Amino acid sequence: MKNTHIMYGFLTALAMIILGVLLYVTGNAFSKGGQYLNYVPYIAGILINAIAFSKANGHNVTFGNVFSSCFKMSAIITLVMLVWSFIFMALFPQMMEKGLETARASMEAKNMTAEQIDQAMKFGTNKIFIAFILIFSNMFQGLIFSLIGAAIAKKNPQQPKVQAL
Repeated sequence: MKNTHIMYGFLTALAMIILGVLLYVTGNAFSKGGQYLNYVPYIAGILINAIAFSKANGHNVTFGNVFSSCFKMSAIITLVMLVWSFIFMALFPQMMEKGLETARASMEAKNMTAEQIDQAMKFGTNKIFIAFILIFSNMFQGLIFSLIGAAIAKKNPQQPKVQAL
């Protein structure tokens, strides 16, 4: 089978990075719409990969083949975004501070106690916790998007011809 997940994984991650930087530079990274805007290149990339994978293999693919390609792509995206997130936080430490301020304001609006907010803030500064959340959330989203991609890709699996003895 011809693979497409590597190229599309890196291209999609690049698109997500560019969009994230643009949102940050324009001050929209923490806006309600800005938080969800990065899903657009993620799901679009997965869907494009699903279609490209099916086409590259002459549509001789199964749901599982397409799902596998898309899920591997989401793993590549997750790894690139994990590395980028730590680079971005090192380059722009104020981004982390702004994120924590936004999270604190959101928790205060939900009438959480000061103790609950302080405990959540401790987790928000723990790099291992951040990495775990990033990996889990990206892979979970990748799972959902991969299922959608596998469902929409054209599939026409051919049975191998068995020669009579």
